[in-house]
Amino acid sequence: LDIRVGVIQKAWVHPEADKLFCEEIDIGEDEPRQIASGLRAHYNLEDLEGQRVLVLSNLKSRKLVNFPSHGMVMCASNDEGKVMFVEPPADAKI
Repeated sequence: LDIRVGVIQKAWVHPEADKLFCEEIDIGEDEPRQIASGLRAHYNLEDLEGQRVLVLSNLKSRKLVNFPSHGMVMCASNDEGKVMFVEPPADAKI
């Protein structure tokens, strides 16, 4: 597994899917990664930009409702079912 630290630079609501956000995430490559995540039930759009995240970056690209997604944002849920980002340490480098 290739897990990288990233920062969500841009996020928007997927125009065709009720559950998806689309994000551009800087993980230290030449261009930000485009990733779709099913987090609309758990986060507000305005909470995403600037969020530090962990990205599973060596997954095969796949289209999620016509949006090419090139990785997965790592999240976990607590005992109450609340879904949260797995946040990297503050001093972790991108």
